[in-house]
Amino acid sequence: MFDKKATIGAPVRCGEFLPCKEEMLDLLPGSSDFTRLFEIPSDAITNMCERLRIFSPRGKRWEFPFKAYVLDRLVLEQHMAKEASELGAEIRLGRPVRIFENDGHIKVGATEQESFEAQVVIAADGFPSLAATSGGLSCDRYALPENVAINYQYVMDGLNIESDVTEMYMGTSIAPGGYGWIIPKSSTTANIGVGIRTTFKSGKWRTLLDHFVHGYSLTADRLRSGRIQTMIADLLPVDGAVSKTYSDRILLVGDAAGMVIPTNGGGIPTAMVSGRIAGDVAALHVMKSEPLSSYQTRWRKAFGRELFASTRMRRFADAFMPNDLLFDCAMRILGTAGIKKVLTCKIPSSIGPLMKLLGY
Repeated sequence: MFDKKATIGAPVRCGEFLPCKEEMLDLLPGSSDFTRLFEIPSDAITNMCERLRIFSPRGKRWEFPFKAYVLDRLVLEQHMAKEASELGAEIRLGRPVRIFENDGHIKVGATEQESFEAQVVIAADGFPSLAATSGGLSCDRYALPENVAINYQYVMDGLNIESDVTEMYMGTSIAPGGYGWIIPKSSTTANIGVGIRTTFKSGKWRTLLDHFVHGYSLTADRLRSGRIQTMIADLLPVDGAVSKTYSDRILLVGDAAGMVIPTNGGGIPTAMVSGRIAGDVAALHVMKSEPLSSYQTRWRKAFGRELFASTRMRRFADAFMPNDLLFDCAMRILGTAGIKKVLTCKIPSSIGPLMKLLGY
């Protein structure tokens, strides 16, 4: 039994940006055995971006090559659901599920009356995970306000933008504790959003998105004339994976396990890889009594080092991000090469010793 979230990946969220295979191998080199996962059906790709452009709080610009797909999440998830059905999965939509334990047995379902017994449950229900909480694998730290980003995004058309450039904007006036983005679907349509953390600024946070579109000096001239098609809001954990992602019957994957890359907000690659590993381990557990603890060993081998490095850098950056001038100076010191390393989960040599000295 699957609910909508558990069957086809994360719940509806702002992310539709997926690095291409070559970039993925640079981003998560330990995941080379899973490159087939990133062979995306052509009809699920709405655009191909070639470059990343980054703006500091005071308007300084950096740019570097970075190839990535802009996805049609609905089409991609339909492909995944079809493949699951063909392999025998039963898909049930529209109701979140929870885990029930009784007399040493584990059941899963929308209610205890509707639940059924399971040998292994793979919790892929996004953040915050009801399955993880009800199954005793919740982690208080990953739900603390300073470790959660709130994302607001418009899909807009009628724009005049560069179709091959993804843009990221830093600054407390638009995205305190996070960044604003323009992810083009074409030269006239884009995802326009902001990711913020409420501990960095009080107020009506959704208004920051409207300011990014209509009032921010670096973007308003290109965005204010566009038309809003839809609006999406979601929550994102940004403090790395929970300390324990398995129990004797449960595995946590993707956002449910906190496997979002904190320095860029990406969760699709880690969700896909961790989901595949969880499926393999669950099958081996049922057929050959493989311990479920091997799941944590395997995903850490695949991308644990990069996820941990990204988490350390996000915590370190928190000392600078509340002050636009200080953060701007830090970005200028990093330069193009250093900024790219931060976004791709590598600690730049220019800040590594300082991070270590300060305990990050």
